[in-house]
Amino acid sequence: MSFYAGIDGGGTGSRFVCADENGKEIYSGIGPALNGNGLSKDSFIQNIMEIVNSITKKVGSPDDCKGLAIGLAGISNVQIREGFAAAMSEAGFRNYRIYGDHETAFSAAFPEQHGILLISGTGSLCFGKRPDGMSARAGGYGHLIDDKGSAYDISIRILEAVVRAEDGRGENTVFRELVFERLGIKDIRELIGYIYSKDTSKGDIAALAPLLSEGIKRGDPVAVAIEDAVVEELNSLIFAVKKRLDYGTEVALWGSVLQKNDHIREKLEKRAGLKMFFPQEDASVGALRLAMKEV
Repeated sequence: MSFYAGIDGGGTGSRFVCADENGKEIYSGIGPALNGNGLSKDSFIQNIMEIVNSITKKVGSPDDCKGLAIGLAGISNVQIREGFAAAMSEAGFRNYRIYGDHETAFSAAFPEQHGILLISGTGSLCFGKRPDGMSARAGGYGHLIDDKGSAYDISIRILEAVVRAEDGRGENTVFRELVFERLGIKDIRELIGYIYSKDTSKGDIAALAPLLSEGIKRGDPVAVAIEDAVVEELNSLIFAVKKRLDYGTEVALWGSVLQKNDHIREKLEKRAGLKMFFPQEDASVGALRLAMKEV
């Protein structure tokens, strides 16, 4: 039986879905992580092989696959592309295409393939497309020089506030107590040791972002200032895309910051003056749509 497949490759796990030629779902599941920037090439190949082998065992042979699409972060990384191509070749798939994870998320949010998508998770990015196919992107250049308004950015702002309060450059903040409690540490020396440890990942730092909500609940002025700054950063992403496209009246929201922080979401919607919504489908469905339309 002929089929199509869509894969959403995540940093902690992946989702996939398969459909017949009429678009009817026939198989779905979860698989191992497919973060090409966090896995060796061999591990990446091994994990993608686990997923495609699961698909072929349940659905059909690679020859039966009329199109397979996968969404991944960091697709500019040559190793990711080479690893994916190697895995597809080894598995026997011929009709496949790799997309940025923002593209598969966009496809999930907008089945008609036009609109504006704002992502704020560990990183941040805005992507939009007009009905005529013209597209624009803002942000998403990585945590060292960008990712403003993301969980990582929030965490860095929180940590900056803690050290600035410690040496008198900034006002006292509840974040000192919250960060120390979360990390199980007692002083700034331990905090610096944790931040710069080779064992501390970008994700570990970003995981401190939910402390912002607690700071807001306690009425901390520093927390309010951080929240307002994050809203401005996210708003600038939206309007950079909207201006270039001269298009868009609503924005699809994607990512943990927007899903879990009601204050940021509500302030952003008011600041932007645009209708905002959460997509009903996940990115594996978006990948499947792309497989059926473009591969």
